[in-house]
Amino acid sequence: MNKTFAILTLGCKVNFYESESLKEKLLGLGYLEKDCKEATFIFVNTCAVTNQAERQDLQKVRSVARDNPLAKFIVLGCSSQIHKEKYLAIKQVIKVFGTDIKCRSVELLDSPKSDFINTDSRHFQYEDSEIKSSEYPVRAYLKVQDGCNNYCSYCVIPFTRGNSRFRDKDSIIREAKELIRNGYHELIIGGIDTGSYHDPKDISYNLASLLKDLIKISPLPYRIRVSSIEISQIDDSYINLFKDNPQKLCPHFHIPLQSGSERILKLMNRKYSKEEYLSKVNEIQSALPNVALSTDIITGFPTETESDFRDTYDFAKKIGFMRIHAFPYSERPFTMASKLNGKVAMEIRRERVKKLLKLSEENKQKYLDSLKGQVLSILIEHRGKNNTYSGYSENYLEINVKSTKDIFNSFISYKVD
Repeated sequence: MNKTFAILTLGCKVNFYESESLKEKLLGLGYLEKDCKEATFIFVNTCAVTNQAERQDLQKVRSVARDNPLAKFIVLGCSSQIHKEKYLAIKQVIKVFGTDIKCRSVELLDSPKSDFINTDSRHFQYEDSEIKSSEYPVRAYLKVQDGCNNYCSYCVIPFTRGNSRFRDKDSIIREAKELIRNGYHELIIGGIDTGSYHDPKDISYNLASLLKDLIKISPLPYRIRVSSIEISQIDDSYINLFKDNPQKLCPHFHIPLQSGSERILKLMNRKYSKEEYLSKVNEIQSALPNVALSTDIITGFPTETESDFRDTYDFAKKIGFMRIHAFPYSERPFTMASKLNGKVAMEIRRERVKKLLKLSEENKQKYLDSLKGQVLSILIEHRGKNNTYSGYSENYLEINVKSTKDIFNSFISYKVD
C-alpha cells in the first residue's frame, strides 16, 4: 500500500489542532505527507457552524476529488457528523467519521465499513490527542475540552460535537511542557466551551486551577492566552489570577456577546442579561485597566428589528470592544431558532455586519490611542522583507517592527507611539 496522505482542514482552531494530532499519528505510523496530487489518502476535516461553511466543505471535497481521481477520501468532523449521506454520495469518499473518534480514523483505514458515525452524541467520550508542533510558527493551540451543553438556540455544535467533556489535567500539563521545550512561546488554551473546563476526576479543579499550574511549568520564557470564555464563567478568582500574573497571562478576553438586545438574548437562550454582562466587564476593566476585549455578534437573528440591532450596536460601542467578529445569522438544522418565524432578509443581516465591522475599526483606534506611551511585549512570529518583522502583543494587537538582527520567535519590548 502506498502510505501517503494529505489533510485539508476547514473551520475552527479546534479542527486545526485535531488535524495536527492526526497528522502526527500518521507520520508516527510511517505515512508520508504529500500534497493532494501525490497523496493516496486525503483526509478532510469539516465544519458545520454556518450554511456557508457546509457548502464550502462539500465544494472542497468535490473539487479536490475531481482533480485527484485516484485518491481515496476520508471525511471527518462536524459536517459529516450530521450529513454523512452527502459525503458518502461522493464516489471517492471511502470512509466517513464524525467528531468523536477522529484520530482513530487512521487505525480503521483497512476496515470494510465506510460509515463510522456515532449518533449518540450526548455520550461521546473525550478522545485523547496530543501534538508536538503547531500550525503557528511560535504559538501553539492546546485543546483542553470538547463539546457543549449550552444549547444556544442558533447553534448546531451541541449536536455535532456532543456533550461537554474534558481532558485530564496531567495530560494537558505534560503536553504544555513539551510544546515549550519545542520552542513555542505562547500557549493558546482552547476548546469548544473552554470556560466549562474541569478535570474529569476532580470537579473542583477548574480552568483557573489549570491556569495556576500552567504558569509555573517552565523557566523558559512563555505566556498563556485563553481563546474564548463565556461571561457567565468568569468569576473573581479568574480575574484576580490575571491581575496577579501579568507576565504570564495575556490581558485579552474574548467574550461572546451575540446580541445587545435583551429580547434577542432570551430567544437565543444565552445565559446572561445585558446588565450581568456589563457588570462583569466593568469588574474586568477595573482590575485590568489595559485589557483588550473582543467578541462575537450575530446579526439578523429571527425577529431582530432595527431597534434590536440598534441596542446591540450601542451596547458594543459602550463596552468598547477592541475587535468585533460579526456574522450574519445562519439557519442550522436541529436548532430551536430554525423553527422561529420572522426571518430577517439576508441583505439586512449583511448590512448590519458591515456596520458592526466599521464600529470595530473605530473602537480599535480608540483602544490604540489609550495605549500611547505604554510598553507592550511583542512575540515575533513572522519575518518580512527589508528587515521587517511582525507579531502579537499580549493584548492581541498585531505590531510591525524593523530590526537589523534576527528577532524571530523572541519577545521584544515595543513602545506605542
